[in-house]
Amino acid sequence: MKYVISDLHGCYDKFIKMLELIEFKQEDIMYILGDVIDRGEDSIKLLQYIMKQSNMELLMGNHCEMMLQALVNQESGYYSCWMSNGGYSTLNQFNKLSPTRQEEILAYLQTLKLYKIVDNFMLVHAGVDFESGVNQIRETLLWARDEFIESNLRFQDKIVIFGHSPTHYMQPKIKPMKIWHGKGKIGIDCGCVFNGGQLGCLRLDDMEEFYV
Repeated sequence: MKYVISDLHGCYDKFIKMLELIEFKQEDIMYILGDVIDRGEDSIKLLQYIMKQSNMELLMGNHCEMMLQALVNQESGYYSCWMSNGGYSTLNQFNKLSPTRQEEILAYLQTLKLYKIVDNFMLVHAGVDFESGVNQIRETLLWARDEFIESNLRFQDKIVIFGHSPTHYMQPKIKPMKIWHGKGKIGIDCGCVFNGGQLGCLRLDDMEEFYV
C-alpha cells in the first residue's frame, strides 16, 4: 500500500500511532511531504526515525529549507525566519547531538527531492504553478499558498497532493481539520501540531483517509 502524510512538525507520538492505525508494513511505502521538524517536541527524534526507514521517503519542505539555509549556508535571514517559525526547539535538540550525527542529518536533508510523481499523483510540500508544467520553481514548490490554492487551473493527467497550508485555511468551518479535496488538488496538512488539528493520512491505493 502507498500512503501520503505531511507536516508532522515534531509530533513523533502521533506519527507512531498513525503507523499502528494503518497497520503499516515493510512492504508498504510512506511518502512524507516535508516539514517533520519545528514547533513540536520531538523534531530530531522523528527525523532520525524516518531516516532509518527504508520504506519512507521524505520530500523537502520549507522548514527543512530554512534549517539548511541557516545551518549550512549561514543565511542570517533564513535563520531569523526559522527561529520565528518554531525552529528553537529543533535547534536545541540538534545542538545536543554529536558532530557526526549533525552531519548525517544535514547531509540527508540536502538529498530530499522537491516533488515526486507517484501513479497519477504529483506529491509536493506547498504547491505548483500549473502553467509551468515540469519547469517548477523551488520557491513555488516549498512556499506556495494563495495563488496555488485559489487557482482554477489543474493538470490534465495529475492530481497534486500537498501539505504546508493547514486545511482550515480552505475549509474553516470543519473541525477538527480534515483532508481537503479541491479541483485537481488535495490538501492533507490537518494541523496535527495545532489546537483543533489532527494528523491526517491518505492511502493512495483507494483514497481512504485516516486520522489520529
